[in-house]
Parts: sequence; C-alpha cells; structure tokens
Amino acid sequence: MMMTFYPKHPAKTRKFTGKSLLALTFAMTCLMLPLSACKSEHSDSADAELAKAKKLIADGNFNEAFLQLNRALADAPRDPQVHLNLGWLYLYTDDPVNAERELGTAANLAPDLADTYKLRGDLLSYKGQHERNPVEAQHQQLAAVDSFQQALQRDPRNYQTYFDLAGSLAAMNRLEDAITQLDQGFDYIPKQDLETQVNFQIATCSAEAKLKRYDEAIADCKQAYEFTNSPVSKERIEGMIENMKLLNPNGVSSLSPQEAPPEGTPEAKKAEENAVINETAAD
Repeated sequence: MMMTFYPKHPAKTRKFTGKSLLALTFAMTCLMLPLSACKSEHSDSADAELAKAKKLIADGNFNEAFLQLNRALADAPRDPQVHLNLGWLYLYTDDPVNAERELGTAANLAPDLADTYKLRGDLLSYKGQHERNPVEAQHQQLAAVDSFQQALQRDPRNYQTYFDLAGSLAAMNRLEDAITQLDQGFDYIPKQDLETQVNFQIATCSAEAKLKRYDEAIADCKQAYEFTNSPVSKERIEGMIENMKLLNPNGVSSLSPQEAPPEGTPEAKKAEENAVINETAAD
C-alpha cells in the first residue's frame, strides 16, 4: 500500500509497513459535514450559519462557534446536520452528556445518515478512552468500531471516518487492522490537504514506534516533517524522532549503542512512552 503526498513540488512516495493511530479521534474529525447532506429541513441561512461555525472551529473559536450553531438551530431546529455539528463540538470540548443529547436528536431525525453513525462512533470511542474499567473500555471501542463501519457502508470515501475507526482499532491494540483503515482513508484525502496527510503519517509513525519498527517510523516521521507547515507539528515530530533513536540502538538512524539507554531501564521506558505520542493534539 502506497501513501503518496501531494506537495506543490513533485510528490514523494514510500511504502507504509507499520501500524496506525493511538487515540486520534477529534483533532481531524470536527465539523466537516457537508451542508447539503440532509434535506429534511435546511435553509440558506442555516447553511450560512453552519459555514461560519466551521470556520470558527477551524480557528479555535469554540465559544463563537457555539453561538453560530445555536443561530443555525433557531433557523432549522429539525436539521440533523445542525445537531450533529453541535454534538461534535460538545464532544470536542469534553461534554459527552450534551453530545449524546444532540446525537439522540439527530438519530431521531436521520437515523440512517452516515454522519449519525460516525458521531455515535466518536462518542463511544470517547467513552472508551475515558473508561477506567478495561473490560468496559474494550466494549465501548468495539461498539465504536461497529458504528464507524456502518458509517463507511453509507459513505465509503469519508477519510475522517477511516481515521477515527483506526483510532478505535488501535485502542484495542488491533494495529494490523488499524493500518489497513488508515491506508484506505489516506487515498481519499484531498490532494491539497497536506496537513491531513501529515496527520495520517504521524499516526502511522507512532504506531510503528509502538510496534518497535523504529527505522520505518523514523522514515515516516521525517517525511511528515518535510511536508507540514505547522511549527507545533514540527516540534512534536522532532521529539518523536529523537525518542525513537534512543530506542533503536542498532538502526540506521539511531544513536550508537553506547548512547542508547539499556533495554528495560526506566530511561528506555520513558523514551518509548514519549515516542508514541497522543495525536489528538495534531493540527
């Protein structure tokens, strides 16, 4: 499976052999629903309010986005897209109770919509990430996987859903399955959307590190570093690469054996934990 970047200059291509995603649900997924996906009740003013809300969310202005979405809700109270967008924003701001309320309304209005299944999957994944009981957390992630798969049956080109599905699979340590979903979703990312391509590759890099495939992980991270324009992403990738070098004393890109911490030591464990970072902060 080849993942190809689409930079302004000729694209680089390399094979991905590692696995994917740790806990990546929200940073990429938020509020990318098509405005015309459901016609049950939709007005031009609601379209405009939704578009403004998405722009505010992209800029990190969540309070203003809530105001815009509530204006859209006043214009079209039975539009499932408004409720779905509100649900994602509640979830993104750590309010699963209100997110579940909006999901329930959207499910009553449009139970078979792909995005309804996707929000349900995101909510279940969120609950699984925050569940202290390992058995119950596994159950929540398994239910999330089913919801994401239902969403993809209805919208098989939604790369955001592949990304979130891979996150739930990785949370269950099903890394082989996760990378398959990540590879499939990568093919649907718009060519001009380099930062999303970078996020996918960072996720693969992290999972490869978790699988101790450090040379492949470092190669993936270096390519992601080349194509990202985000200083935050660059700093995070640099940290990942340095930690993977510590963990891979025999690799081409690594430190010497004398410089690397002995396997099993606290230093080695800390480096491994740092190498497998949480991409929910990805841009």
